[in-house]
Amino acid sequence: MGYPQGEGSDSFDAANKDQPYGGQQYPPYQNPNAQYQNPQYQNPQYPNPQYGSAPYVGGYQAPAATNTLAIVSLVLAILGLTFIPLVASVCAVVCGHISRGQIKRTGEGGSGFATAGLIVGYVSIALFVIVIVGAIVIFAIAAANTSTY
Repeated sequence: MGYPQGEGSDSFDAANKDQPYGGQQYPPYQNPNAQYQNPQYQNPQYPNPQYGSAPYVGGYQAPAATNTLAIVSLVLAILGLTFIPLVASVCAVVCGHISRGQIKRTGEGGSGFATAGLIVGYVSIALFVIVIVGAIVIFAIAAANTSTY
């Protein structure tokens, strides 16, 4: 099987091994940015900057997680006002104080929930005490004014 151009038709010749392939001469490479580089303005103290070494400072940050006990405190305080007067209110106050301590220690969110649970819990306990004391006083007055004839 023969070559399409025949033997010896290759443009590379061992005698001309210093010449480029195809016999074409090209000018030597010159940096196109060489005219903009001025050695007078180069600072040897600060070599090329290392990109990507600066710390990341921007962007989206995930919000802090809400403390679960703060939410429980608020829910119990609302229950203390409505369905389970004294028990839920006391539990709301206890959970509120515990969650405030956890929030200060861990940096979680939910401080407003905990504060609201504490306030509503204390108000609910105060209302319960006022209603009970008021009822006792009313029954005492009513019992003192009744005749036994």
